[in-house]
Amino acid sequence: MRMIRRLFTFLFFFFALFSSAAFALDVSQSFGPESAEINKSVIFDASKLTHSLGETNLSYEWLLGDGNREQGVEVVHSYSESGEYLLELTVRNAAGLQEQFQQSIFIYEKSFILVTNRSDQKERIAQFISAAREQGIYVDLLETFSSESEFLEEEELRQQLVENLSELEAAENILIYTVGSSGLTVLTQFKDTFQEKEIYFISDENFSSLSNIARGIYQSIQPSFLILTRFEALWVLLEVESVDEFTTLLAGRGVGFELVDDNLNLRPWNFLSVLVNTMIDKGVPSNMILLILMLPIIVTVVAFMKQVVGIDTLGVYTPSILTLSFIALNLWFGLLIFVALLLIGGVVRHFLHRYRLLYIPRMAIVLTFVSLTILLLLFLGAYFEIGNVAGIAIFPMLIMSTMVEKFVTIQSDRGFKGAVKVVLEVLSVSILCYFVADWGLLKTLVLGHPEIILFFLVFNFLLARWSGLRLTEYIRFRELIHHIEE
Repeated sequence: MRMIRRLFTFLFFFFALFSSAAFALDVSQSFGPESAEINKSVIFDASKLTHSLGETNLSYEWLLGDGNREQGVEVVHSYSESGEYLLELTVRNAAGLQEQFQQSIFIYEKSFILVTNRSDQKERIAQFISAAREQGIYVDLLETFSSESEFLEEEELRQQLVENLSELEAAENILIYTVGSSGLTVLTQFKDTFQEKEIYFISDENFSSLSNIARGIYQSIQPSFLILTRFEALWVLLEVESVDEFTTLLAGRGVGFELVDDNLNLRPWNFLSVLVNTMIDKGVPSNMILLILMLPIIVTVVAFMKQVVGIDTLGVYTPSILTLSFIALNLWFGLLIFVALLLIGGVVRHFLHRYRLLYIPRMAIVLTFVSLTILLLLFLGAYFEIGNVAGIAIFPMLIMSTMVEKFVTIQSDRGFKGAVKVVLEVLSVSILCYFVADWGLLKTLVLGHPEIILFFLVFNFLLARWSGLRLTEYIRFRELIHHIEE
């Protein structure tokens, strides 16, 4: 009796295991698109699925989620209603063994492509995509949330657009939500793709700063229309069917917008705007143009800190090139490279001091070790897949060729403490310049109205006439000034 009971127990577990193997469910493999337009034919193909049933005498049974059932390795089907559908595919062989596969597909009535790099707005973007899905609207997200340097954002956006060019060409409605104007200026590199498209540019900035850039972009790519608006307008977009209805609702709800045309309103004194718009139209990256336009502002801040405040800046070139390096590499990463190079330069200089070497050969040895340090940093950047390190090696090289040599020279003249004091002052000015140059409103304003930089010529002329005491001198000689006043 006990033997019979054990036999039945063994058979029960055997058939249980056999059944679980025979009816294995696989949800990891895809046999069709994840989304499709309503009433459009969709192809589902099971020929590339991986299973353990062999290659011959297989039957395929499809449950398409809307009550329809099909047979065959490949089926074509269309859905008449929007929504989420769960597809089930059962594959059987001649021995009766079978495996099941599942995949969901979203059928939409309307679709948008959302291009964004706003990693600080992930939650709001996810809420919008979810709300659109509930209304039968599909939003295809093209994002570059992992960007570590604003200087590289336009290049990363361009790469994302290149990788999804076929989807962009098929789409009619394009939503762009980026930092600054990079999402607009990158469009000129894909003129044929965005021609006759409906483009909505979402921005938190003042439209008067963006409008001049947007008009140049409109003139270049010739879209069906281009609208500047706020993030709140996206929710209105889910309710309307036409651009006229969209703008009417925006006006009624008090949501800001501007319908862009190709009227640039350029005057003879707007020659810099003509140059900038022409370069953008020819595909010159706006981040490169912006870097050049920001340089007069950066050097003006440096001149002010030197002449009025009285901070030691080691001239204009050194803090300016440091600021450009921080813009390109991201502030914290740029500081890391900067400190590493100075430490290596200081250590090598201290080691060589005992050998009484001539200045030029000694500096050549120091810079050789600094070059090896940069090589090591590039290796670490490539190893840990930090793209902005390997992509802009010239900026650490500039830091190396200027700051390290000057730091070693100052260390020889003023000692270690004096050198550290000067470096900290230069660093503080560079960080201040970085935050000024990284100000989003200023960047958009300068790119849209580059003639603004001419005012800094006037400011520098007035600064050159400054003959009063500097702020640090007021602090330094405060006791003397107090005695004179008495």
